[in-house]
Amino acid sequence: MDLPQDWVSLLGELDRQVSSGLLSPDTAALPELMSSYDVPGVSIAVGHVSGQVWAAGFGVMAVGTSAPIATSTAFAACSISKHVAAFGALRLAQAGVLDLDADIGEYLTSWHLPGREGQQGVTVRQLLAHTAGLSDTWYRGYAADRAPSLLQVLEGGDTTTTAPVRPTLLPGSRFRYSGSHYSVLQQLMVDATGTPFEDLLRTLVLEPLAMADSSFDQQFPHQRPDRVAHGHHGGGTRIPGGWRTQPELAAAGLWSTPTDLLRLDLEIARAVSGGSKLLDRDLATQMCTPQIPGGTYGLGTELDDRAERRRFGHTGLNIGYTCFSYVWPDSGTAVAAMTNSEDGWELLVSIRAAADRRYATTRITAAPPADVTGRYVLRDDYPIDIALTDGQLTFAAATQQPVVLLADPDGRYRHPDLDLEVRFVRTDDQPYVLELRQDGVTQTARPATQHPEQPGLSGSVVDEPRVTGR
Repeated sequence: MDLPQDWVSLLGELDRQVSSGLLSPDTAALPELMSSYDVPGVSIAVGHVSGQVWAAGFGVMAVGTSAPIATSTAFAACSISKHVAAFGALRLAQAGVLDLDADIGEYLTSWHLPGREGQQGVTVRQLLAHTAGLSDTWYRGYAADRAPSLLQVLEGGDTTTTAPVRPTLLPGSRFRYSGSHYSVLQQLMVDATGTPFEDLLRTLVLEPLAMADSSFDQQFPHQRPDRVAHGHHGGGTRIPGGWRTQPELAAAGLWSTPTDLLRLDLEIARAVSGGSKLLDRDLATQMCTPQIPGGTYGLGTELDDRAERRRFGHTGLNIGYTCFSYVWPDSGTAVAAMTNSEDGWELLVSIRAAADRRYATTRITAAPPADVTGRYVLRDDYPIDIALTDGQLTFAAATQQPVVLLADPDGRYRHPDLDLEVRFVRTDDQPYVLELRQDGVTQTARPATQHPEQPGLSGSVVDEPRVTGR
């Protein structure tokens, strides 16, 4: 694995149109995309569980300056803070300080969740998984001299820009992403240990993982202003004061670098395999397991388990910054990228798509063509016929003419000129089902002999499948 050579090549040909997941002819180098989206600075790091790391900075720390982005330049890690805080909480659970399924009232002493008389209790696990049903909140940050305390944030009032934290949904009933869950988690961890949050996370996570350029301390950027990327609104307008202060540390207050963020995700990958000295396998597995059936969020972790994208990690958006940090566990590779712009997300999606193509694996072998021929039904009025003609697999949807499918080594079949991808998936002793993917949408068709109450679906269905040109 030659990370520098790989990424010099990948960053020179990023896809502008990433919704299909396929590389389009419309590509651009990273500097061109930075210019298109008015992103002043980008920092990227790539690492492997073997210890290999490649990192690079692009652009400048602030519009109107020539100070370059270095690999040690710190950015606001935004909601990746939740991912790091969750790792710390799980280490406390491993030590017996916290019980994930205990009521939060057992630990909170300096603040209590209002309005819970006679209601089902909220658990630590539900806070971590965004299933506790607390107020829907996104934190915008404050000027340094106007930042409230965490208790003021929880209680709400004139000093805050967010409403008081209250139960608004039945606990455990559904997933709803909200920073309020992690504000309560932050106070809970402080109350349970008697330790300031920034010190606690330094001891639990940052120091053990040698994340030397990271801190939850909101004085951190002020102490090293020449090594902090200034945040920018859309269009390249600088944030007054350079950045905002986040009293909601667990939800959005981490300062870090891509190289440091890699260390965490790679450690979680090791833990899932039973190779971490910091977190045991069971807790790591729970961290990377959907907490709602069919969901895409574990314990502080965003999950994508589609065969062509298997990865976990977290994304983030604060005022002035965007970022992501993900690991592709099948290849043992992690990629983190951070920008100092609110307009950085489209650029980051292009980088992430390049990593998907490079590191995701399908773990599916090609089905023998003779075993998958026959009729599949997406719904009663929409059959799909798979046939073997002159040694080639053909696909015919409803009344359309058959088209030839070519086998890829990874087990998928494609039409060479169309955005059409087909996979035949078998589980246990069941017959093959057909997964049809077009324009980023995946649908499942079952053999015509099966009549489930509802056709199986994977992903968001916006239209019936049709063979279309790209």
